[in-house]
Amino acid sequence: MAILDAITVAANQQLLEVGPADLSVRAVARELGMASSAIYRYVSSRDELLTLLIIGAFDDMADVVEAKTRRVADLRRRWKAIGLACREWALDEPQRFALLYGSPVAGYAAPQDTIAPATRIPNLLIGILQEAKVETTVPAFSARVARSLKPALSDVNTWASLSTRDFSDSAFALGLMAWAHVIGSISFELFGHRHNVVGDSMADRRAYFEFELDVLADLMGID
Repeated sequence: MAILDAITVAANQQLLEVGPADLSVRAVARELGMASSAIYRYVSSRDELLTLLIIGAFDDMADVVEAKTRRVADLRRRWKAIGLACREWALDEPQRFALLYGSPVAGYAAPQDTIAPATRIPNLLIGILQEAKVETTVPAFSARVARSLKPALSDVNTWASLSTRDFSDSAFALGLMAWAHVIGSISFELFGHRHNVVGDSMADRRAYFEFELDVLADLMGID
């Protein structure tokens, strides 16, 4: 396990230096002073190394968010805390955030075992919507929308923890929508699309992001 941890640390450092497309198992081996034949016992290819980094980043981000929201009982405060913790993690880990939500790496297809880590945070949002019972007041939700989500809803057991929660299809749809907005907003800020739109100070950027979270909460009826 210590060797796999060392591989992950070295690969994350390489990610900072060259980006995901140029990630190399052999380069990681050289960094660690290992023979290529030795490192391939732990990661058999660049894609497996990418998967290791992706799962680690998803879990690291979710661990931070869960730690900052675990004791927040008020639903609206928890909603905002989730969004703010996601943004804080992304600003601290921009390359890892880009690995998760930036441009896809050419030739790489994420395997099934990335799904559960990837869904830990959206599950928190869906859980709040379920607790607030806001899904019962969404007239726009229809059978057509439910059909559009059939791939996810028909295989919901792959989503972390949702298989043990009594959730509605509409809460699921709203949670996905909210998650897309949170990630999109963070991406806009992180990748420079808010330059000359929102002030450059951290206070200005945070204030506008909090405004977005509040508007989402208002629209969804989270008190």
